[in-house]
Amino acid sequence: MNEPINPPATPVNAEEADQLSRVIMLLYGKMDHGGPFWCYVAVKPSQFDAFKAAEAAGQIDLYNFDTYGEVIVSAEGQTPPEDVTLKVAEMYGADPATFFQPIDPIAEINKKLAEIKSQDDD
Repeated sequence: MNEPINPPATPVNAEEADQLSRVIMLLYGKMDHGGPFWCYVAVKPSQFDAFKAAEAAGQIDLYNFDTYGEVIVSAEGQTPPEDVTLKVAEMYGADPATFFQPIDPIAEINKKLAEIKSQDDD
């Protein structure tokens, strides 16, 4: 869903980033019977690199996803309905217009953490 432009760097403070944010990804795959499915997942920033490596290797196990984060919603079909995408964006305080845009999610998280810290310092 949000493919990074450059390989992401580890968040400044991985534990803090994991407590405050998730990288929302849209996965596609095939069901056991061969039909297509889609799945929104919320990946912990500290696990983003490991998630992307597992995804590239075809080793994502949605039944045991806790290491990487949380499965948000999934269903059989080619693509999620628009109302589901809007609800996911609402749940995570994201702008759905930014979904599917090429960004570096870890850089974005680090930027938000810096903003929060500067507000705390004021």
